[in-house]
Amino acid sequence: MNILERFEVRGSPEQVWMIIRDPQEICRCMPSVQSIDVLDEGHYRSIVTQRIGFISATFEIHTEIVEEQAPNRLVLANRGRTVAGAAGQMRSVDIITVTALNEGTSEVRFESELTLGGQLAVLGAKLIQLKSKEVVAETVKNLKQRLERTVPNGARQL
Repeated sequence: MNILERFEVRGSPEQVWMIIRDPQEICRCMPSVQSIDVLDEGHYRSIVTQRIGFISATFEIHTEIVEEQAPNRLVLANRGRTVAGAAGQMRSVDIITVTALNEGTSEVRFESELTLGGQLAVLGAKLIQLKSKEVVAETVKNLKQRLERTVPNGARQL
């Protein structure tokens, strides 16, 4: 399933990149992230709990940075499996791009190709896609609030 979100924020790509590229900072913006461990410069392990409909699952997710073109493009490969709750696994490739716009603003674009297996996949793509959009929207909201504290003049949704 494909997920695409984009928003505009006041600040240079370099200012926005400082938050997006910091795993601790970006995970504070993501709902349901319980912990993140930086294994090395390009690998992370996180624990994420998510509820979809009547099913709850806690995932251990391993993330690898597969491409980085600072301050404009970051490609992440994620793979995870459940460690509690519904049995399942997930894989995704996430692409985050930051593009300079006019008058000191930047556009942030988040694109994800997500695949789920196990009990979560049985729920159906529509329900999972709705939940994914909800999670991404919450992450965007939290990221914008974080950027408002860091970058002068705040942010606005596209």
